Amino acid sequence: MKRELILNLALSLDGYVAREDGSYDWIQAPADSTPNTPLQFDNTAFFESCDTVVMGHKSFLELGLEDIPSAKEKQFLVARRGPEEKRDNVHFTPDLVASVKELLAEEGGPVWLFGGAQIADSLIAEDLVTEYILGLVPVILGKGRRLFDQALPEIPLKLVESTVTDGIAMLRYRKV
Repeated sequence: MKRELILNLALSLDGYVAREDGSYDWIQAPADSTPNTPLQFDNTAFFESCDTVVMGHKSFLELGLEDIPSAKEKQFLVARRGPEEKRDNVHFTPDLVASVKELLAEEGGPVWLFGGAQIADSLIAEDLVTEYILGLVPVILGKGRRLFDQALPEIPLKLVESTVTDGIAMLRYRKV
């Protein structure tokens, strides 16, 4: 089975993945179960299915691995130079695109792309992302870190699943 790169992020209604300072405290369900769909997207199962996480250095430094489910069992590929701290499961790369291409050629499970525009744009432009999972959080931030920053090529997508949990719409798209 071919390995896939899957972008899975929460997104504000106006297209931001984090506040300007990188915080994500706004990613909260409003706890209204009225619009819930019978089918629910299982984020925990998704995280558990991925054996590798690709992220930018800002996300790595700001997030902290303790916030990622099963972090000790995952491999992390981080763009750019990393901190002096060495970890067996964390690999820093100055050429993220080349490293992701090598990773996708190897055997293994799905690869979770976690990060904003700087890394997502480069990997999307190279046509490496096969699936997009977006959690649409009912909030308008007004400013922050955008999901996409640059003009990207047109990529036709097909909606393969839509669910709502506590007011957050989860949309799964695959490349056509």
